[in-house]
Amino acid sequence: MRKFFSDWNLRRIVYLIGGIWIVAQSVMDKMWILIPFGLYFVAMSVFKFGCASGNCTVTNHKNLP
Repeated sequence: MRKFFSDWNLRRIVYLIGGIWIVAQSVMDKMWILIPFGLYFVAMSVFKFGCASGNCTVTNHKNLP
């Protein structure tokens, strides 16, 4: 559990806050079709998949010819 909370970065926090906001706004406006969209961002931040796990970063190779 400690590792789960220590490995957070700004992108994961933004995904979590944005996902919660999308879900809350969808419920308040009764736009039920948008709830899965918000839950996707929440899941992406909590379970570290997609760009939140660092898969979208470009590696810096200093030894290129």
